[in-house]
Amino acid sequence: MSNFLKKFFSFGKVERGFYEGGKRTGTNQDFWNANSNFENTASPDRDTMRARARWLHENNAIMANIDATIVRNSVGNGFTFQSKSGKENIDKQIESLWAEFIKPKNCDVTGRQHFGGIQQLILSQRMCDGEIVIKKHLSKNKSNPFQIQLIEADRFDTSYRVRVDNSNILNSVDGIELDTMGAPQNYVFRDGLMSNVKVPASEVIHYFKMGNRATQYRGLSEYKQAIVDLRNFAGYQTSTLKSARARSSVAYAIETNNVQGHMASMLQSGSSKDSDQIYDINGVMVQYLNQGEKLHQYDPAVKGAEYGEFVRACVRLIATARQISYELAFRDYSQVNFSSARASFIQDHKRFSNEQWHMVTYVLNPLFESWLDANVMAGNIKGLGVSAYFINKSDFCQPRWVAPAREWVDPLKDINAIQKEIDMGITTIEEVAAARGKDLEDVIASRVKINKMLKDAGILTKEEANA
Repeated sequence: MSNFLKKFFSFGKVERGFYEGGKRTGTNQDFWNANSNFENTASPDRDTMRARARWLHENNAIMANIDATIVRNSVGNGFTFQSKSGKENIDKQIESLWAEFIKPKNCDVTGRQHFGGIQQLILSQRMCDGEIVIKKHLSKNKSNPFQIQLIEADRFDTSYRVRVDNSNILNSVDGIELDTMGAPQNYVFRDGLMSNVKVPASEVIHYFKMGNRATQYRGLSEYKQAIVDLRNFAGYQTSTLKSARARSSVAYAIETNNVQGHMASMLQSGSSKDSDQIYDINGVMVQYLNQGEKLHQYDPAVKGAEYGEFVRACVRLIATARQISYELAFRDYSQVNFSSARASFIQDHKRFSNEQWHMVTYVLNPLFESWLDANVMAGNIKGLGVSAYFINKSDFCQPRWVAPAREWVDPLKDINAIQKEIDMGITTIEEVAAARGKDLEDVIASRVKINKMLKDAGILTKEEANA
């Protein structure tokens, strides 16, 4: 071997030229250096990470709290729907039909979940499992022509392979058939031990968050970057608590340099009742010591601040992996002042806003469109024919989703700031109402109704009621 090659491969390392990140040394040899499409990389670990994530969700309070916090702030009790086609008669009918649809007996094929609860479950399961499938069901029941079914990721038939005689299908990825352009055509689910069922892509909503790879077709648990940190944290916490409990169980110990003499004394006391050195004095067991022995008292407390610092560091890593603030993840605001807490709160709100946009774009809007199609074809909307609807579908399919109310950190300051924004014309009352989880039309109608009630009761004058 030439001197160049000897130097090149010496000491188990391979030197690269210009970029530090491309060097291979003994300290970074555990890097994953293979390049392949996303699914080839993720497929071997997907099921394992999903199983571990489910275990952590059920057994780790921190992760369960993070999920619950994101769901509460992003979905709440469910988005409120309003139809905004501009055709009052049509909008009222659509809203009335939707109010009936969201009831458990109508929206869920199992009849168990309200549509608000389904939204919560969809988001929660997407975060933990990485994905969830929403199957659309059409029925001949005129009064309720559309329902949905939730299918967990375990149902994907990952063993399915494309048959060569199907020329329209190019490939399959863990239970998804793709066409020659890479678009999903069919989803294949297990329907028993040795059978499966193929569902057209148009009949399902496969809900997951894509990362930074265009070749991703299935979701990964969003716990993926925190699984190891959570396990280390749980292990350290368990060991520390066991150590503290063991130390607290032993109050004193005898120190001696004469081990043989101490052992002989113990044997003698065990064989002779008269030489027993243990006495009961006022209910306290006391042992007399031999010459040269002394008593050492144990301190059961955990020394130093290592435990607290380790806990905070782990929670920060976990919160960072889940893209929320440490304060929200651990409910610990003792380490920050009001300004810092407010800054964290603003960033958390941006995370929640992104979740709301994602839910509306990839779940609520497609579901509403399919639901409206089914009701128009069933003739449930008077004055809206099938032909007229499908020719001008975008005119009638105009949903507005009102997210749950966003609470203020400092209400007085926030209200004053919002009032200035309204006065300056950089925001509107309608936007403010939406941020509070309300519709401006409903707010105005409520105020008119209340003012009329106060006027009729003689509490307000006519001028005050009309002000």
